[in-house]
Amino acid sequence: MFFFFPVRDEYGVKRFPGMVLAIILVNCLVYFVFGFRGPEYNAIVKKYGFTPSVFAPGTLLTSMFLHGGLLHLGFNMWYLWLLGDNLEDRWGHGRFLIFYLSAGVFASVLYSVMIPARYAGVPTIGASGAIAGVLGAYAVLFPKSRITFKYLILFIFLRVGEFELYAGFWLALWFLQQALSSLLVAREMARSSVAFAAHLSGFLFGAVVASGVRLFQEARRYALVAEGRHALEQLLGGPKTAALTFEQEASLKSRSDELIALMEDDRVAAGELYEKLLREDPQLTLPERWQYQLAESLERQGKKQAAAAACQNFMRRYPYSKLADNILFFLGKHFLNEGDYEKAKNALRQVVLFYPYSDVYEEAKFCLEKELPEKMVGTADRVQST
Repeated sequence: MFFFFPVRDEYGVKRFPGMVLAIILVNCLVYFVFGFRGPEYNAIVKKYGFTPSVFAPGTLLTSMFLHGGLLHLGFNMWYLWLLGDNLEDRWGHGRFLIFYLSAGVFASVLYSVMIPARYAGVPTIGASGAIAGVLGAYAVLFPKSRITFKYLILFIFLRVGEFELYAGFWLALWFLQQALSSLLVAREMARSSVAFAAHLSGFLFGAVVASGVRLFQEARRYALVAEGRHALEQLLGGPKTAALTFEQEASLKSRSDELIALMEDDRVAAGELYEKLLREDPQLTLPERWQYQLAESLERQGKKQAAAAACQNFMRRYPYSKLADNILFFLGKHFLNEGDYEKAKNALRQVVLFYPYSDVYEEAKFCLEKELPEKMVGTADRVQST
């Protein structure tokens, strides 16, 4: 026997998932208040469960909060807690609730179309359709999130351990399983008490919604960055061009390749070489990944000015990079500490306005709204006192 179960994902959240917890509590409350009443609960399921042949609109919602047993309830709520918190963190409490309920409704409606006629009079209950929507959205938005699984092998011996899978890979396999099971049931080649078609429908709904949201956000991000180009040029001192001879360009290209090779072996020496090369070409910029790592390395070595120059060159060359928010935040903090409050404000505002889902958004907002005004007031007080 082989059993495995997801226990955690790698993405943390910036705010407590209050809506996810509220949904879990409501489901648990309904089950523990009504779920142990035997025949009476059967009557509740018949009245408030979703029955395709009857199609009472209200039951599309009420059926989501009824469950057939502790395992049914437990698995659904655990998956919601494990993956739903990231969606709520990204979309906000209200939007997540609307998405969750919409996924459940869509799953039930499409399920009623896909199932054979003999299942049309059977009430369906559970949050599985809505949870499948959460899984579909998570697969699109966090495909490279590493999910940790606990496994148990019982075959002559007992072995317990852990392994990791990318969310995209795991959820793709899960989706294929639901699709195959739905097909077998629809063609009456298999019988099951599990509403696989609802799982399939909910997953598709979540994946489509998340894809639309992602495309919209990407388009908006590019538009906002384009609008902010003028502010960015002010921050970076405007676009500059260094007049270099052919021989100088060839020499710098050779030294840049040397710098990249050195980054893998000795980052302190790489930092020293970069500072030297900056004197020859103040806008020297490596390929995106290497430039970002170089800026991080210089900052850790305490070479603040060189790190700031590396960040400014990064933004000049790669203003649309997905790493731009972290670079801008570093520049904001650097200028804040240097006392250049206008540039600090400019950099931090770029993060707050153009990267609302960044992992540095909250800290940038705090610096912009609290730390920056306090430092500016402190500077004004010192000037007056002198």
